[in-house]
Amino acid sequence: MKIRPYITHLKTVASALAILLFLPFAHSQTASQTITLIPGWNAIWLEVNPVYPAGHPREGQAKGPAEFFGDALTPAETEKILIVTSPKPLAGTAEYFAANPTSVSAFNQDEWEQWHNPQLPGDNLAVISGNRPYLIRTSGRISITVEGKVRFHRPSWNPDRYNLIGFGLDGSPTFHDFFAASGPTHPTDKIYRLNPATGSWALLPSPLTDTMRANEAYWIFSSGPSDYMGPVSVDFDSAPLGRLGFSGPSDAVPVGSGADEIQVDLEEVVFSNMSGPGGITATPRLDLITPDPGSGTLGLRVVSPGSDFLSYVLGNQVDSTPGPSAFPSPLGEEIAPGSTKTLSLGALREWASGSVGRTNVYRLYPGGGAAFWLPVSAQSSNILSPTDLIPQTAQATVGGLWVGEVVVNDVTSIVEDGAPMRKAAAAAPIRVLLHSDAQGLVHLLSQVTVMKTRTADPTAEVSPVLVLDPNQIPFFEGITERDGKKVGIRIEAVAFDLPRESSPESQGPDLLNAIVSESTSTTTQWRSGAGLFTNPDSVTQSAIESYLLFRGIRPPSLKEIYKKSLRCDGAIGTGKTVRTFSDGPNAYVLDGFHRSNPFRHAYHQKHPKGPTIKRDLSITFDSESSNPDQLSGTYEERITGLTKSSLTMRGPIKMQRVSTISSFAEPQ
Repeated sequence: MKIRPYITHLKTVASALAILLFLPFAHSQTASQTITLIPGWNAIWLEVNPVYPAGHPREGQAKGPAEFFGDALTPAETEKILIVTSPKPLAGTAEYFAANPTSVSAFNQDEWEQWHNPQLPGDNLAVISGNRPYLIRTSGRISITVEGKVRFHRPSWNPDRYNLIGFGLDGSPTFHDFFAASGPTHPTDKIYRLNPATGSWALLPSPLTDTMRANEAYWIFSSGPSDYMGPVSVDFDSAPLGRLGFSGPSDAVPVGSGADEIQVDLEEVVFSNMSGPGGITATPRLDLITPDPGSGTLGLRVVSPGSDFLSYVLGNQVDSTPGPSAFPSPLGEEIAPGSTKTLSLGALREWASGSVGRTNVYRLYPGGGAAFWLPVSAQSSNILSPTDLIPQTAQATVGGLWVGEVVVNDVTSIVEDGAPMRKAAAAAPIRVLLHSDAQGLVHLLSQVTVMKTRTADPTAEVSPVLVLDPNQIPFFEGITERDGKKVGIRIEAVAFDLPRESSPESQGPDLLNAIVSESTSTTTQWRSGAGLFTNPDSVTQSAIESYLLFRGIRPPSLKEIYKKSLRCDGAIGTGKTVRTFSDGPNAYVLDGFHRSNPFRHAYHQKHPKGPTIKRDLSITFDSESSNPDQLSGTYEERITGLTKSSLTMRGPIKMQRVSTISSFAEPQ
C-alpha cells in the first residue's frame, strides 16, 4: 500500500485532526410546517424532516411518499396527490434541463426522483426529507401539516447555475430586499416563480414589489460560489452539526455578582449584517417552539461582557413559553448595516444531575426576513453514558462495513504564528473504512476484501464474507470474474496504515531477549527501562514501545507485522461519535520505524528513524439521516509528531454502508 506519500502529503498541507470538545446527541423534539397545495403544480420547500415516531419499528427513519401522505392526509385528500418529484440529493438543487426554466415537465428525469399516485414502475423517490425542494402536482386544494425533526440549515448553492431552493421566512420580504445584500451573486432578474395553473416558470415581473412566500421554492441563479443565507448571516461553532450545543458544565463561568451570581455555560453566535449603506438594522430574536419533554428545563439567558471585559453581565431570559410567539425574545443587540456582532447565550441546566441531555427547538429570526430552526442542546455531565455512544439497536441499524469519503477543506497553517486553521487551497479527498459488529463496537480498517464461502456444489448455499487477513483469501471464493477467474473485491483506505503489532506475543522471543539484554546492561542509556526487565516474561507492550522510542537504529529482530483493525471508541449512527482512543493499546501511534513513517529512510544512514507520530481522529455524525444506509457528518484529525505543534484537518464526511455483514471471516 502506498501510505508514505500520503502521510508526507499530510505534512505538506499541514492537515491534522482535533478531538471535538463535546459529543452531540440526537434530539427527539419536533416542529411543524403547514403547507397549502392548490390544483396544478406546486413548488414546495420543505423545512422539516418527517420521520417515524417513537415506538414505531422504524423509529427515527424518514418516511416514504406513500407513508408520508397516508399519515398526514385523509384517503380522499391523498387521492388528490398525483405526482411528487425532486432533484436527486447527490446531484444537488441545480437546474439541469435548460439555460432558463420554462415548463415543469421539461426537467431531465435522470437527475430527478419521482413518485406517482398510484405508484408506477421506475418511481425512485424513496423518502420525503427536510431542507429539500419538491414539485407536487395535485387535483385539488389540500392543506398538509408536516410534523418532523428540524436542524439549523445553511443553503447550499451550486455555482453558475439555477438552483431550485427556498427559505425559512420571517414575514413576507420582497425579493429585492432579501437578495440586495448578495450583490451580483444572486441577481433578482434571474429568479423564476412557478405558475401553478399553467405549470410553467416565469421571471419575476417586479422584484421590487413581488414578495417571497413561506414554503415556496424558486429557481434562483448563483453567479459563482455562494453561501448566501439572507441579509443577515448566522454562524456558531456547531453550526455544521445543525444545532447549538452546550455540552457539559465543566466550562461554566460565574455571571452576575453577589446573590444574583449564577453558573452558566456560554456559547457565541455571530451575526453579520450584509446589507449596504442605508440597509436594515438587524435585531436578532429567538422563539421557543418545542421544549424538551423531560423533567426539569433547559433555559437560555442573554449574556454580555462587563464594563471591565473580565466579567459577564446577565441579560434577559430567552423565551420559555412553548409555541410560536407574536413577540419573540430580542437578544439585546442591534446590528448596523455592514457590521458584525457576536452575541453570547448562557445555558441554565435546571434538571437532575447525570449524563442525560436536554434539547429545545427554537426559531431564530436574525433580521432581514429570514428564519431558521435552531435546536439547542446541553447535558448535565461531561461523562456520557454508554447509551449516549452505543445505539441499543446497533445490529439492526448500523452493523456492517461502512465506506466514507472525507473532503478536507480546513487545515492548520504552519507558516503563520499561532498555527491558525485556514481554508485549504484545494480540497483533499480521503477514504475511510469503518466496521460495526453486532454489539455496535467499531473498528477502523486499512483494507478488507469482500468474498463468499467456498462450495463444491453449485446448488449449495453460499454466504458473503469480509476477509480482513489477506492470508485467509485462498480459503474463500471470489464474487466477481476477472480474466476468467473469480476474485474478491478489495477495498482500501490508503491514508490509514495501522499501527504495528507490538504485543510480546506478536513480536516473539528474539525481540524480547534483546530488550532484556539492553535493560540489564550496566552501560545502557535506556533511562526508562534500565534494570526493569530481567526476563522475557517481564517485558510488556509498553516496554516494547519504550524500547523502540529509545533505539536510534531499527532492531534487527523487530517484526514487520501490523494491525489489521483498530478498535475505536463510540458508535456509528445518527447523533453518534466515533473516535480513536487517545492512549492505551488501541491508540493510533506510528513508531519511528513504522513502514509509513515519512521521515524514515531505511537505507540512509542519517535517517534510519523518524519521530513517533500520533493520530487522533473523530467522526461526529449528523443527528438526522433520510436513509439508514447513508450517514453524513464532520471529520476531524489531529496529528502530532510531524511538526513542533500539532497539525489539524477538518472536513465533511459522507458514509455509505456497503455490506451488512457484522463479523469478519474466521480463520480456516
